[in-house]
Amino acid sequence: MPALISDMEAATKEVLKGKQLSTFFNSTTLHETIMQILNSFMSMGTPNSWIKYMIPEDVRPYSTTHGSDDPVPFDMTEFEQLMMEAWAVLSSAEFGSIVEIFLKAVVDTLVELMGTKFSGGSVAGGLPLARVLPQVAQMCPLLLEEPRKNQFIQIIKNIQEVELFFTLLYANMPHA
Repeated sequence: MPALISDMEAATKEVLKGKQLSTFFNSTTLHETIMQILNSFMSMGTPNSWIKYMIPEDVRPYSTTHGSDDPVPFDMTEFEQLMMEAWAVLSSAEFGSIVEIFLKAVVDTLVELMGTKFSGGSVAGGLPLARVLPQVAQMCPLLLEEPRKNQFIQIIKNIQEVELFFTLLYANMPHA
């Protein structure tokens, strides 16, 4: 988790560098800035390096170095096989497209919610960055709520492309 926070901070600093606390942000600017931060974060390091926050990096050698044509080495445990398969799905171009779609939907909702929470000003008309940053910080716990209560997860679950991706993924899984 510390590496995730550090890398997200680095992406944020990169995007916000040169902006002043007096710089005005409206809904469009806020949306574009958050998307730039996410894109910067997602493109740090090698392609798909963001996967390391979800799956241990030592899983990858199994997928690329076992040397035989057999997709599953004979000495691999079920857990290692599942981790390798998860890494393959998460690093696929198809999943990358799904991530872009759901990140945009989450940012759309986040900016919309922030618009309703601003007191004494409207994000639509623009507010100085100094007033926007505390509001963004207050919104962060919403992103980490329990999955059943998390409105962002509910939004993601209802995106047609996400449903289709997982339907196809599960349909193509070998049945034990």
